Amino acid sequence: MMVGSCFAMLLALLAWGCAGNAGNAAPLNAATGKHPATWVQNHWADYVKTPDQCRSCHGSTADPALAGGISKVSCFTCHTNGVNHPAGWADPAQHGRGAKLAPSTDGMAMAGFAHCAKCHGDTYSNGLTVSCKACHTKAPHPDKPWYGTTPSGTNHNATDPGNAPECFKCHAAGANSVLKPLTVPPAGTAPGCFNDTMCHARF
Repeated sequence: MMVGSCFAMLLALLAWGCAGNAGNAAPLNAATGKHPATWVQNHWADYVKTPDQCRSCHGSTADPALAGGISKVSCFTCHTNGVNHPAGWADPAQHGRGAKLAPSTDGMAMAGFAHCAKCHGDTYSNGLTVSCKACHTKAPHPDKPWYGTTPSGTNHNATDPGNAPECFKCHAAGANSVLKPLTVPPAGTAPGCFNDTMCHARF
């Protein structure tokens, strides 16, 4: 009985310690000492708002050697390159290259426009952190020759087609583009680069 009471008190203290300040606390079940089942998919939003609440249990989010904390669960287990943008990320060549990559399948890698949208918002200006439009007046992509076919690193022809659902937000049926699809695709057609759902027709 005494052991059970001590164990329950230890879990409650652990939850209180990991929670940080009231009101900024990450959701934690005091009885199990665990986050909700959906926490892995959704924790980034709470981290962006109050990073210190994660560090109190998981240790450093910048130094793998100091990560793990009292929970013994390191953020670097999933975020192998760290949880924040790498050094030099503000350079357009860096974050632009990352945004144009194939979207990450695990949601952890900084790849694909959808990953940017997690923190910067689905319109890239309504998120938890700085608006992309603070620099990119035509966010999420830079100004012309974005739509061109020259070898420029800022061209959309170098963007992985897996980003099509993000492009579709603004370019459904050729919206905001000088190009319009030639035919109307069947209802429910998934957004794609060359299937008449946006700007380009089928090959």
